[in-house]
Amino acid sequence: MANTLRSWMMCAALVVCLLLCWSSIADAYPPKPDSPGSKASPEDWAKYHAAVRHYVNLITRQRYGKRSTPEQAVAWLLFGDDPSQDAEPRDNLQWTL
Repeated sequence: MANTLRSWMMCAALVVCLLLCWSSIADAYPPKPDSPGSKASPEDWAKYHAAVRHYVNLITRQRYGKRSTPEQAVAWLLFGDDPSQDAEPRDNLQWTL
């Protein structure tokens, strides 16, 4: 009985975590603009086209900057932005006994 309850609780916790992660991913992009309809005024259509242009520019935005390798990303996470730390492993280490 206790094992069954524990497995249901773990399953429920997993579902809640997945729903929270899914909602945060869904909020990452801006909402699509709504079409004003076929009988809209020219001003409404102009606003709609401006909103569509803005939406497309946000979604297809260029990401400038150097792409880092996974090793550099891990080093940045571990050491931060400290230039005194070596991001690359050194091959010429001298071991003394």
